[in-house]
Amino acid sequence: MTSPMDLNDRMLVNALGPLGEQIVAIPPAPDLANWTSRVKAGMDLAGYLAAVEAFLLRYVAFPSEHEAVAIALWVAHAWQVECFETSPILAVTSAEMQSGKTRVLDCLELLVPNPQRMVMPSEAVTFSVLARRPRPTLLLDEVDAFFGPRPSERQEGIRAILNAGNRQGTPVLRVSMNGQRREVEEFDIYGAKAIAGIGNLPSTVTDRSIPVRMKRRAPTEPVASFRSRKAREEAKGIVFPMGIVTDVTDVPVPEELRDRAADCWEPLLSIADAAGNDWHTRARASALALSADATTEVSIGVRLLADIRDAFDDLKVEYLPTASLLDWLNGLEEAPWGDWYGKPLSGRGLARLLAPYRVRPLQRRVHGQPQRGYFASEFTDAWARYVAVGDPGTSGTSSTSGTGRFSDDAAVPGS
Repeated sequence: MTSPMDLNDRMLVNALGPLGEQIVAIPPAPDLANWTSRVKAGMDLAGYLAAVEAFLLRYVAFPSEHEAVAIALWVAHAWQVECFETSPILAVTSAEMQSGKTRVLDCLELLVPNPQRMVMPSEAVTFSVLARRPRPTLLLDEVDAFFGPRPSERQEGIRAILNAGNRQGTPVLRVSMNGQRREVEEFDIYGAKAIAGIGNLPSTVTDRSIPVRMKRRAPTEPVASFRSRKAREEAKGIVFPMGIVTDVTDVPVPEELRDRAADCWEPLLSIADAAGNDWHTRARASALALSADATTEVSIGVRLLADIRDAFDDLKVEYLPTASLLDWLNGLEEAPWGDWYGKPLSGRGLARLLAPYRVRPLQRRVHGQPQRGYFASEFTDAWARYVAVGDPGTSGTSSTSGTGRFSDDAAVPGS
């Protein structure tokens, strides 16, 4: 007769849905004997990926089948990181706590080479650790704690390391003193990095990442209890077949992936192609599901350009005084302008945000009185380059490209 402990750990758990009819299975414990024998005989890459995927699915409830596929490929890439030009960041995020992010890092710590797990490191600690040899795999948790709305020098340093460290050949340079002589020291920051946090990451980090967006586990999604000692024993049998060298030339990448997304997925797709079996198909399905349709978080500047385009379209003018434009922007309920660092966006703040796009307030006489404001024609180039045609801003009113179609005699609000 099967004991309750065997039933819970190795077989099934009853998870009743709202109507009490659903029975969901916990993934079984890994077959250590089978994997160990395959390792001794020379485990192939497909077998290794399947083993990593099975290990992940045992302890983590993912939102779909695609996340475990992507993470398994990323783990294999970590073992061969020197073979690739780029190393995509594995970005594990969620909207709320208790969504499995830390558990993913727990699993990765048992699967990746030379894991180095950190929370809230300084910039110096981060680049010093990454420069160690053998090359570590960085597992950075609680990144939402230092990627806040007002970035500090410390945050910017970590972000710069994450951004530059996903491609070979961009070291951090620091000056050290050797007696009376200054010496430049190089810190190689390239390597596999996985990060986890709540909410959105900086757009520059997201752009270099494989996104894994976790959700809180439902009652109908049971997983095995994670006990480090037991999980470590299970993971010992999952050994990367070191004799395999992945060919990274001419990897077919789905056309739906944009430039940065294609760069991120290329190492993983090359591993999938080397594995054969159905990994070629599954990897590309995961790439499309996780990255192709992902909405890239636009910068605050691009969001402002889109909203200003909506203002000109909505008011049907070619010129807006600064005060009138600010009234319109600060009145948008779903935009950040009405509560810009605790108060409505000011004319000075607006000019500062628009300065990088070479748009500045110009003076015009209205009813004989000089006033500063903005012409739609001043935005033509910026709208064409940064705001897609037909793509509305936060107001949702625009359906045009906003390229100077306004008449010279249009009314000026507030004039």
